[in-house]
Amino acid sequence: MAPRWLLLAAALAETGAMVHDLAVDKDQRALYRIESFCFVEGGVLELDVSDFKVEGKGAPRAGFAMRRANSESAAQQELEESLEADACILDWTDGARGDGAVFEMDLSDSTKWSETQTLKHVVKKGEEGLYSLVYARCEPDESKEGASSFRLEAKFYNPGPSYLSACESALPLVFAVFAGVFGLCGCVWWFLLCRGGKEKVHRIHPLMGVLLVLKTLTLGARAARYSSIDRTGSGGNWADAYYVFASLKGIMLFVVILLVGTGWSIVKPYLSGREKKIVAIVLVLQVVDNLALVIFEEASLGSKSWLMWRDILHLVDIVCCVAILLPIVWSIRHLREAAAADGKAADTVGKLTLFRQFYVMVVAYVYFTRIIVFLLAATLPFEFLWLRYIFAEGATLLFYVATGYKFRPREDNPYFQVRAEEMEEYGLETVPEKDSALV
Repeated sequence: MAPRWLLLAAALAETGAMVHDLAVDKDQRALYRIESFCFVEGGVLELDVSDFKVEGKGAPRAGFAMRRANSESAAQQELEESLEADACILDWTDGARGDGAVFEMDLSDSTKWSETQTLKHVVKKGEEGLYSLVYARCEPDESKEGASSFRLEAKFYNPGPSYLSACESALPLVFAVFAGVFGLCGCVWWFLLCRGGKEKVHRIHPLMGVLLVLKTLTLGARAARYSSIDRTGSGGNWADAYYVFASLKGIMLFVVILLVGTGWSIVKPYLSGREKKIVAIVLVLQVVDNLALVIFEEASLGSKSWLMWRDILHLVDIVCCVAILLPIVWSIRHLREAAAADGKAADTVGKLTLFRQFYVMVVAYVYFTRIIVFLLAATLPFEFLWLRYIFAEGATLLFYVATGYKFRPREDNPYFQVRAEEMEEYGLETVPEKDSALV
Protein backbone atom coordinates (compact mmCIF):
# COMPACT_ATOMS: atom_id res chain seq x y z
CA MET A 1 0.00 0.00 0.00
CA ALA A 2 1.27 3.46 -0.86
CA PRO A 3 2.30 5.77 2.00
CA ARG A 4 -0.53 7.91 3.30
CA TRP A 5 1.25 11.16 2.40
CA LEU A 6 1.45 10.00 -1.22
CA LEU A 7 -2.24 9.16 -1.34
CA LEU A 8 -3.06 12.49 0.24
CA ALA A 9 -0.81 14.35 -2.17
CA ALA A 10 -2.63 12.78 -5.09
CA ALA A 11 -5.98 13.65 -3.58
CA LEU A 12 -4.86 17.29 -3.48
CA ALA A 13 -4.21 17.45 -7.24
CA GLU A 14 -5.80 20.56 -8.70
CA THR A 15 -9.07 20.20 -10.57
CA GLY A 16 -9.59 21.13 -14.20
CA ALA A 17 -13.16 22.43 -14.05
CA MET A 18 -16.15 22.76 -11.76
CA VAL A 19 -18.64 21.39 -14.29
CA HIS A 20 -18.35 17.62 -14.47
CA ASP A 21 -19.80 14.99 -16.76
CA LEU A 22 -19.11 11.61 -15.17
CA ALA A 23 -20.17 8.26 -16.65
CA VAL A 24 -19.90 5.21 -14.36
CA ASP A 25 -20.45 1.71 -15.70
CA LYS A 26 -20.64 -1.31 -13.34
CA ASP A 27 -18.23 0.21 -10.87
CA GLN A 28 -17.63 -2.08 -7.89
CA ARG A 29 -16.31 0.62 -5.57
CA ALA A 30 -18.68 1.15 -2.66
CA LEU A 31 -17.39 4.55 -1.50
CA TYR A 32 -15.39 7.22 -3.30
CA ARG A 33 -15.05 10.96 -3.63
CA ILE A 34 -16.24 12.67 -6.81
CA GLU A 35 -15.07 16.24 -6.21
CA SER A 36 -14.15 18.80 -3.54
CA PHE A 37 -15.29 22.42 -3.55
CA CYS A 38 -15.29 25.37 -1.15
CA PHE A 39 -18.71 26.98 -0.86
CA VAL A 40 -19.67 30.37 0.56
CA GLU A 41 -23.18 31.44 1.57
CA GLY A 42 -25.48 31.00 -1.42
CA GLY A 43 -23.24 28.41 -3.10
CA VAL A 44 -25.06 25.78 -5.14
CA LEU A 45 -24.53 22.13 -5.95
CA GLU A 46 -26.59 20.80 -8.85
CA LEU A 47 -26.65 17.11 -9.77
CA ASP A 48 -28.35 15.76 -12.87
CA VAL A 49 -28.49 11.98 -12.46
CA SER A 50 -29.70 9.54 -15.10
CA ASP A 51 -29.50 5.81 -15.90
CA PHE A 52 -28.93 5.07 -12.22
CA LYS A 53 -28.71 1.35 -11.52
CA VAL A 54 -27.37 -0.81 -8.69
CA GLU A 55 -26.63 -4.49 -9.19
CA GLY A 56 -25.86 -7.24 -6.67
CA LYS A 57 -27.39 -9.38 -3.96
CA GLY A 58 -29.90 -7.88 -1.57
CA ALA A 59 -32.00 -4.73 -1.45
CA PRO A 60 -30.07 -1.84 -3.03
CA ARG A 61 -29.28 1.31 -1.10
CA ALA A 62 -27.10 4.06 -2.57
CA GLY A 63 -26.83 7.79 -3.00
CA PHE A 64 -24.69 10.91 -2.91
CA ALA A 65 -23.58 12.89 0.12
CA MET A 66 -22.09 16.34 0.62
CA ARG A 67 -19.65 16.13 3.50
CA ARG A 68 -18.13 19.23 5.15
CA ALA A 69 -14.66 19.10 6.70
CA ASN A 70 -12.12 21.56 8.08
CA SER A 71 -9.35 20.34 5.76
CA GLU A 72 -8.57 17.86 3.01
CA SER A 73 -6.95 15.45 5.47
CA ALA A 74 -10.08 15.50 7.65
CA ALA A 75 -12.26 14.71 4.62
CA GLN A 76 -10.00 11.80 3.65
CA GLN A 77 -9.96 10.52 7.23
CA GLU A 78 -13.76 10.48 7.35
CA LEU A 79 -13.91 8.22 4.30
CA GLU A 80 -11.30 5.90 5.80
CA GLU A 81 -13.22 5.74 9.08
CA SER A 82 -16.40 4.84 7.22
CA LEU A 83 -14.65 2.00 5.39
CA GLU A 84 -12.93 0.68 8.52
CA ALA A 85 -16.14 0.80 10.59
CA ASP A 86 -18.16 -0.79 7.78
CA ALA A 87 -20.68 2.04 8.29
CA CYS A 88 -22.93 3.74 5.78
CA ILE A 89 -21.97 7.37 5.31
CA LEU A 90 -25.57 8.11 4.23
CA ASP A 91 -26.59 7.61 7.89
CA TRP A 92 -24.23 10.29 9.21
CA THR A 93 -26.83 13.03 9.43
CA ASP A 94 -26.78 13.98 13.10
CA GLY A 95 -24.44 15.84 15.43
CA ALA A 96 -20.89 16.39 14.26
CA ARG A 97 -21.49 14.01 11.36
CA GLY A 98 -24.34 16.12 10.01
CA ASP A 99 -22.31 18.74 8.15
CA GLY A 100 -23.71 18.51 4.63
CA ALA A 101 -26.57 17.04 2.68
CA VAL A 102 -27.61 13.52 1.69
CA PHE A 103 -29.24 12.55 -1.60
CA GLU A 104 -30.32 8.96 -1.04
CA MET A 105 -31.86 7.36 -4.10
CA ASP A 106 -35.29 5.77 -3.95
CA LEU A 107 -34.52 2.58 -5.84
CA SER A 108 -37.93 0.97 -5.30
CA ASP A 109 -38.99 2.28 -8.71
CA SER A 110 -36.27 1.40 -11.22
CA THR A 111 -38.00 3.26 -14.08
CA LYS A 112 -37.74 6.58 -12.23
CA TRP A 113 -33.98 6.83 -12.73
CA SER A 114 -33.97 6.00 -16.42
CA GLU A 115 -34.71 9.68 -17.00
CA THR A 116 -32.71 12.60 -15.66
CA GLN A 117 -33.45 13.58 -12.07
CA THR A 118 -32.16 16.88 -10.68
CA LEU A 119 -30.81 17.11 -7.15
CA LYS A 120 -29.92 20.49 -5.69
CA HIS A 121 -28.53 21.91 -2.48
CA VAL A 122 -28.01 25.57 -1.58
CA VAL A 123 -25.48 26.41 1.13
CA LYS A 124 -27.01 28.56 3.86
CA LYS A 125 -25.43 31.02 6.25
CA GLY A 126 -23.24 29.19 8.75
CA GLU A 127 -22.75 26.23 6.39
CA GLU A 128 -19.83 27.72 4.46
CA GLY A 129 -16.75 25.54 4.10
CA LEU A 130 -14.92 22.82 2.24
CA TYR A 131 -17.27 20.13 0.95
CA SER A 132 -16.65 16.78 -0.69
CA LEU A 133 -19.21 15.18 -2.95
CA VAL A 134 -19.15 11.47 -2.17
CA TYR A 135 -20.87 8.49 -3.77
CA ALA A 136 -21.82 5.70 -1.35
CA ARG A 137 -23.34 2.30 -2.07
CA CYS A 138 -24.27 0.82 1.28
CA GLU A 139 -26.11 -2.21 -0.08
CA PRO A 140 -25.03 -4.38 -1.71
CA ASP A 141 -21.43 -3.78 -0.71
CA GLU A 142 -18.30 -5.05 -2.44
CA SER A 143 -18.42 -8.38 -0.59
CA LYS A 144 -21.82 -9.05 -2.18
CA GLU A 145 -20.53 -8.31 -5.67
CA GLY A 146 -22.31 -5.00 -5.84
CA ALA A 147 -21.86 -2.65 -8.78
CA SER A 148 -23.15 0.80 -9.70
CA SER A 149 -23.91 2.47 -13.02
CA PHE A 150 -25.05 6.04 -13.61
CA ARG A 151 -24.51 9.21 -15.59
CA LEU A 152 -23.82 12.33 -13.55
CA GLU A 153 -23.62 15.97 -14.57
CA ALA A 154 -22.48 18.04 -11.61
CA LYS A 155 -22.18 21.81 -11.26
CA PHE A 156 -20.48 23.55 -8.36
CA TYR A 157 -20.68 27.32 -8.12
CA ASN A 158 -20.85 30.24 -5.72
CA PRO A 159 -22.92 33.42 -6.16
CA GLY A 160 -22.06 35.32 -9.33
CA PRO A 161 -22.06 32.65 -10.60
CA SER A 162 -18.43 31.86 -9.84
CA TYR A 163 -17.44 28.34 -10.79
CA LEU A 164 -14.08 28.61 -9.07
CA SER A 165 -13.90 27.17 -5.59
CA ALA A 166 -13.79 29.81 -2.86
CA CYS A 167 -10.54 28.18 -1.69
CA GLU A 168 -9.01 29.03 -5.08
CA SER A 169 -10.62 32.40 -5.83
CA ALA A 170 -7.27 34.18 -5.39
CA LEU A 171 -5.38 31.92 -7.82
CA PRO A 172 -5.82 33.95 -11.04
CA LEU A 173 -4.15 36.92 -9.33
CA VAL A 174 -1.52 34.74 -7.61
CA PHE A 175 -0.39 33.10 -10.85
CA ALA A 176 -0.53 36.39 -12.75
CA VAL A 177 1.76 38.01 -10.17
CA PHE A 178 4.22 35.10 -10.26
CA ALA A 179 4.14 35.19 -14.07
CA GLY A 180 5.18 38.83 -13.89
CA VAL A 181 7.97 38.09 -11.39
CA PHE A 182 9.37 35.19 -13.43
CA GLY A 183 9.04 37.30 -16.58
CA LEU A 184 11.10 40.05 -14.93
CA CYS A 185 13.72 37.48 -13.91
CA GLY A 186 13.81 36.25 -17.51
CA CYS A 187 14.37 39.79 -18.84
CA VAL A 188 17.21 40.34 -16.37
CA TRP A 189 18.79 36.99 -17.28
CA TRP A 190 18.68 37.61 -21.04
CA PHE A 191 20.06 41.12 -20.47
CA LEU A 192 23.04 39.59 -18.63
CA LEU A 193 23.56 37.12 -21.47
CA CYS A 194 23.46 39.83 -24.13
CA ARG A 195 26.13 41.90 -22.42
CA GLY A 196 28.17 38.98 -21.08
CA GLY A 197 30.24 38.16 -24.16
CA LYS A 198 31.48 34.80 -25.40
CA GLU A 199 34.02 34.49 -22.59
CA LYS A 200 31.33 34.61 -19.89
CA VAL A 201 28.29 33.02 -21.56
CA HIS A 202 28.28 29.24 -21.88
CA ARG A 203 25.85 26.96 -23.67
CA ILE A 204 23.93 26.18 -20.49
CA HIS A 205 23.01 29.84 -20.00
CA PRO A 206 20.62 30.19 -23.00
CA LEU A 207 18.91 26.97 -21.90
CA MET A 208 18.35 28.48 -18.47
CA GLY A 209 16.89 31.55 -20.20
CA VAL A 210 14.52 29.37 -22.25
CA LEU A 211 13.41 27.69 -19.00
CA LEU A 212 12.49 31.09 -17.55
CA VAL A 213 10.48 31.95 -20.67
CA LEU A 214 8.58 28.63 -20.51
CA LYS A 215 7.95 29.08 -16.78
CA THR A 216 6.52 32.56 -17.40
CA LEU A 217 4.25 31.30 -20.20
CA THR A 218 3.10 28.39 -18.03
CA LEU A 219 2.11 30.68 -15.16
CA GLY A 220 0.40 33.14 -17.52
CA ALA A 221 -1.65 30.35 -19.13
CA ARG A 222 -2.44 28.96 -15.70
CA ALA A 223 -3.74 32.32 -14.51
CA ALA A 224 -5.92 32.64 -17.63
CA ARG A 225 -7.13 29.05 -17.20
CA TYR A 226 -8.34 29.65 -13.65
CA SER A 227 -9.95 32.90 -14.73
CA SER A 228 -11.83 31.00 -17.45
CA ILE A 229 -12.92 28.35 -14.93
CA ASP A 230 -14.21 31.14 -12.68
CA ARG A 231 -16.43 32.51 -15.46
CA THR A 232 -17.53 29.37 -17.34
CA GLY A 233 -16.64 26.33 -15.25
CA SER A 234 -14.09 25.12 -17.80
CA GLY A 235 -10.54 26.06 -18.71
CA GLY A 236 -11.36 26.15 -22.43
CA ASN A 237 -8.49 26.82 -24.85
CA TRP A 238 -6.36 28.17 -22.03
CA ALA A 239 -6.28 24.65 -20.56
CA ASP A 240 -4.71 23.36 -23.79
CA ALA A 241 -2.14 26.17 -23.75
CA TYR A 242 -1.34 25.41 -20.12
CA TYR A 243 -0.80 21.70 -20.85
CA VAL A 244 1.60 22.50 -23.72
CA PHE A 245 3.66 25.08 -21.81
CA ALA A 246 3.69 23.00 -18.60
CA SER A 247 4.91 19.95 -20.52
CA LEU A 248 7.74 21.86 -22.20
CA LYS A 249 8.67 23.58 -18.93
CA GLY A 250 8.75 20.26 -17.04
CA ILE A 251 11.06 18.68 -19.62
CA MET A 252 13.35 21.73 -19.75
CA LEU A 253 13.56 21.97 -15.93
CA PHE A 254 14.83 18.42 -15.51
CA VAL A 255 17.22 18.78 -18.45
CA VAL A 256 18.72 21.99 -17.04
CA ILE A 257 19.14 20.48 -13.56
CA LEU A 258 20.80 17.40 -15.10
CA LEU A 259 23.18 19.43 -17.25
CA VAL A 260 24.12 21.81 -14.44
CA GLY A 261 24.59 18.88 -12.04
CA THR A 262 26.98 17.16 -14.46
CA GLY A 263 28.93 20.36 -15.05
CA TRP A 264 28.20 20.31 -18.77
CA SER A 265 29.51 23.34 -20.72
CA ILE A 266 30.80 25.00 -17.56
CA VAL A 267 33.07 22.38 -16.01
CA LYS A 268 33.37 20.10 -19.07
CA PRO A 269 32.07 20.38 -22.66
CA TYR A 270 30.81 16.80 -22.90
CA LEU A 271 28.65 14.19 -21.19
CA SER A 272 29.84 10.71 -20.32
CA GLY A 273 27.96 7.69 -21.65
CA ARG A 274 26.35 7.12 -18.26
CA GLU A 275 25.18 10.73 -18.08
CA LYS A 276 23.76 10.58 -21.62
CA LYS A 277 21.64 7.58 -20.61
CA ILE A 278 20.25 9.44 -17.60
CA VAL A 279 19.33 12.43 -19.78
CA ALA A 280 17.60 10.14 -22.32
CA ILE A 281 15.69 8.26 -19.61
CA VAL A 282 14.48 11.47 -17.95
CA LEU A 283 13.37 12.91 -21.31
CA VAL A 284 11.31 9.79 -22.10
CA LEU A 285 9.80 9.70 -18.61
CA GLN A 286 8.90 13.37 -18.80
CA VAL A 287 7.10 12.85 -22.12
CA VAL A 288 5.11 9.98 -20.58
CA ASP A 289 4.45 12.03 -17.45
CA ASN A 290 3.12 15.00 -19.40
CA LEU A 291 0.89 12.85 -21.60
CA ALA A 292 -0.51 11.27 -18.45
CA LEU A 293 -0.98 14.75 -16.97
CA VAL A 294 -3.30 15.76 -19.82
CA ILE A 295 -5.45 12.64 -19.34
CA PHE A 296 -5.37 13.05 -15.56
CA GLU A 297 -6.50 16.68 -15.70
CA GLU A 298 -9.42 15.80 -17.97
CA ALA A 299 -10.58 12.88 -15.81
CA SER A 300 -12.97 13.38 -12.92
CA LEU A 301 -11.82 12.51 -9.42
CA GLY A 302 -14.58 9.90 -9.26
CA SER A 303 -13.69 8.02 -12.46
CA LYS A 304 -12.06 4.60 -12.23
CA SER A 305 -9.14 5.68 -14.41
CA TRP A 306 -8.30 8.53 -12.02
CA LEU A 307 -6.49 6.25 -9.57
CA MET A 308 -4.47 4.63 -12.35
CA TRP A 309 -3.29 7.94 -13.82
CA ARG A 310 -2.60 9.31 -10.35
CA ASP A 311 -0.24 6.41 -9.62
CA ILE A 312 1.48 6.77 -13.01
CA LEU A 313 2.04 10.49 -12.48
CA HIS A 314 3.55 10.15 -9.04
CA LEU A 315 5.66 7.12 -9.91
CA VAL A 316 7.17 8.86 -12.95
CA ASP A 317 7.70 12.08 -10.99
CA ILE A 318 9.55 10.25 -8.20
CA VAL A 319 11.72 8.34 -10.70
CA CYS A 320 12.64 11.60 -12.46
CA CYS A 321 13.51 13.27 -9.16
CA VAL A 322 15.79 10.37 -8.19
CA ALA A 323 17.36 10.27 -11.67
CA ILE A 324 18.37 13.95 -11.68
CA LEU A 325 20.23 13.45 -8.40
CA LEU A 326 22.43 10.63 -9.71
CA PRO A 327 24.76 12.73 -11.93
CA ILE A 328 25.31 15.18 -9.07
CA VAL A 329 26.17 12.29 -6.72
CA TRP A 330 28.57 10.89 -9.32
CA SER A 331 30.27 14.28 -9.66
CA ILE A 332 30.64 14.58 -5.88
CA ARG A 333 32.07 11.05 -5.65
CA HIS A 334 34.54 11.75 -8.46
CA LEU A 335 35.71 14.97 -6.81
CA ARG A 336 36.06 13.26 -3.44
CA GLU A 337 38.23 10.55 -4.96
CA ALA A 338 40.28 13.19 -6.77
CA ALA A 339 40.83 15.12 -3.56
CA ALA A 340 42.39 12.04 -1.99
CA ALA A 341 44.42 11.00 -5.02
CA ASP A 342 45.99 14.11 -6.60
CA GLY A 343 48.04 17.00 -5.36
CA LYS A 344 45.39 19.61 -6.00
CA ALA A 345 43.39 18.95 -2.88
CA ALA A 346 42.54 22.58 -2.19
CA ASP A 347 41.11 23.23 -5.64
CA THR A 348 39.29 19.92 -5.71
CA VAL A 349 37.74 20.46 -2.27
CA GLY A 350 36.50 23.85 -3.48
CA LYS A 351 34.77 22.26 -6.46
CA LEU A 352 33.41 19.53 -4.20
CA THR A 353 31.85 22.16 -1.92
CA LEU A 354 30.15 23.84 -4.87
CA PHE A 355 28.62 20.59 -6.12
CA ARG A 356 27.45 19.74 -2.61
CA GLN A 357 25.72 23.10 -2.36
CA PHE A 358 23.86 22.53 -5.61
CA TYR A 359 22.95 18.99 -4.52
CA VAL A 360 21.48 20.32 -1.26
CA MET A 361 19.52 22.94 -3.22
CA VAL A 362 18.02 20.35 -5.55
CA VAL A 363 17.11 17.97 -2.72
CA ALA A 364 15.51 20.78 -0.71
CA TYR A 365 13.55 21.98 -3.75
CA VAL A 366 12.29 18.50 -4.64
CA TYR A 367 11.42 17.60 -1.05
CA PHE A 368 9.59 20.86 -0.36
CA THR A 369 7.57 21.03 -3.60
CA ARG A 370 6.77 17.29 -3.78
CA ILE A 371 6.00 16.58 -0.11
CA ILE A 372 5.97 19.52 2.29
CA VAL A 373 3.62 21.69 0.21
CA PHE A 374 1.03 18.89 -0.01
CA LEU A 375 1.25 18.13 3.70
CA LEU A 376 0.77 21.82 4.49
CA ALA A 377 -2.26 21.95 2.20
CA ALA A 378 -3.72 18.90 3.92
CA THR A 379 -3.74 20.61 7.29
CA LEU A 380 -4.52 24.21 6.32
CA PRO A 381 -8.04 25.51 7.04
CA PHE A 382 -10.13 25.63 3.87
CA GLU A 383 -9.99 29.43 3.56
CA PHE A 384 -6.17 29.28 3.34
CA LEU A 385 -5.77 26.40 0.91
CA TRP A 386 -4.66 28.78 -1.84
CA LEU A 387 -1.50 29.47 0.16
CA ARG A 388 -0.05 26.12 -0.94
CA TYR A 389 0.38 27.52 -4.44
CA ILE A 390 2.26 30.52 -3.05
CA PHE A 391 4.50 28.15 -1.07
CA ALA A 392 5.20 26.04 -4.17
CA GLU A 393 5.82 28.92 -6.56
CA GLY A 394 7.80 30.82 -3.93
CA ALA A 395 10.09 27.82 -3.41
CA THR A 396 10.49 27.49 -7.19
CA LEU A 397 11.36 31.17 -7.52
CA LEU A 398 13.95 30.88 -4.73
CA PHE A 399 15.50 27.81 -6.39
CA TYR A 400 15.66 29.53 -9.79
CA VAL A 401 17.21 32.69 -8.35
CA ALA A 402 19.78 30.79 -6.26
CA THR A 403 20.78 28.61 -9.22
CA GLY A 404 20.98 31.60 -11.55
CA TYR A 405 23.14 33.48 -9.05
CA LYS A 406 25.60 30.61 -8.66
CA PHE A 407 25.83 30.01 -12.41
CA ARG A 408 25.50 33.57 -13.68
CA PRO A 409 27.81 34.69 -16.50
CA ARG A 410 30.96 36.19 -14.97
CA GLU A 411 34.67 35.78 -15.46
CA ASP A 412 35.50 35.05 -11.82
CA ASN A 413 32.85 32.33 -11.36
CA PRO A 414 34.68 29.45 -9.59
CA TYR A 415 32.83 26.96 -11.79
CA PHE A 416 34.47 28.42 -14.89
CA GLN A 417 37.99 28.18 -13.46
CA VAL A 418 38.02 24.39 -13.46
CA ARG A 419 37.48 23.84 -17.18
CA ALA A 420 41.18 23.48 -18.05
CA GLU A 421 41.80 21.22 -15.06
CA GLU A 422 38.92 18.92 -15.99
CA MET A 423 40.01 18.70 -19.63
CA GLU A 424 43.58 17.90 -18.58
CA GLU A 425 42.39 15.31 -16.08
CA TYR A 426 40.38 13.42 -18.70
CA GLY A 427 43.21 13.63 -21.24
CA LEU A 428 41.29 15.87 -23.65
CA GLU A 429 42.35 18.93 -25.54
CA THR A 430 40.54 22.19 -24.85
CA VAL A 431 38.09 22.93 -27.63
CA PRO A 432 36.44 26.22 -28.47
CA GLU A 433 32.95 26.66 -26.99
CA LYS A 434 31.33 26.95 -30.40
CA ASP A 435 32.85 23.68 -31.68
CA SER A 436 31.91 21.44 -28.77
CA ALA A 437 28.64 19.54 -28.76
CA LEU A 438 26.27 18.25 -26.12
CA VAL A 439 26.77 14.56 -26.83
